[in-house]
Amino acid sequence: MLRNVRWIAAGLLTLAGLLAQPGRAAADTLILVQELDGTNALVNSATFNLSTLPTSANPYSPTGGAFSSIIIQVNSTSGVSSNVNSITTGVGAKPSGSFDASHSLVVTVTDDGFLNATAGNPALVTNDPGASSGISGGVNNLSGTTIVQSGTIAGGLTSLGVTGSASDTSPGGPSDPNSTATITSLPSTFALTQTMTIRAIPTSGIDPNSTFGGTLSSTVVTQPVPAPAGLILALTALPVIGLRRALRRKTAI
Repeated sequence: MLRNVRWIAAGLLTLAGLLAQPGRAAADTLILVQELDGTNALVNSATFNLSTLPTSANPYSPTGGAFSSIIIQVNSTSGVSSNVNSITTGVGAKPSGSFDASHSLVVTVTDDGFLNATAGNPALVTNDPGASSGISGGVNNLSGTTIVQSGTIAGGLTSLGVTGSASDTSPGGPSDPNSTATITSLPSTFALTQTMTIRAIPTSGIDPNSTFGGTLSSTVVTQPVPAPAGLILALTALPVIGLRRALRRKTAI
């Protein structure tokens, strides 16, 4: 009876300790949309989250901007513990009545809800942009980078690594190869920030019925860490040790 009481008491203490531990803040996704002029000065800016994203049914058209009918879609694997995590953001826009080809559209997406199944292992980050080709009178260029961060949007983010910029131009190219980065030790929870810049480059004159945009895909793959050579040697020796013991017993018999 006393033994059962001790087990129950220990269980209650453990449960109390777990309940007292602070829980991780709810994951968040923040989307910043900016228009910059030819000197990279800010023309307009707006912030969205997943519930307020501009869609085809309710696009974002800033007053006086060069871009209109802006729509955004974010697909993410955050919230699921895995050694492979990814996010793909799609952006679409049209030229406004006051379109200026020197202006660019910058979309920054931060998702802080990624879960790494093997914390502390190194990871490889791949940054893959793709421009759309729904344009006439010019070409559409999309460039992007991916940043891996620790922390949260609410509490602050610290960079763990950033890929180089990669770009794609459509139609006809050129296209830079995907860019990568290596994270030496990826924590159990982390954030990804994608930044994509969209430009329409005229060759004759951008048709007002053109569309701009494309996608940026970011993938983080946690790498396995090989066992130390000493451990491998010890493990391979175990069957031999067991065989020797068995032979000794047979000899004794």
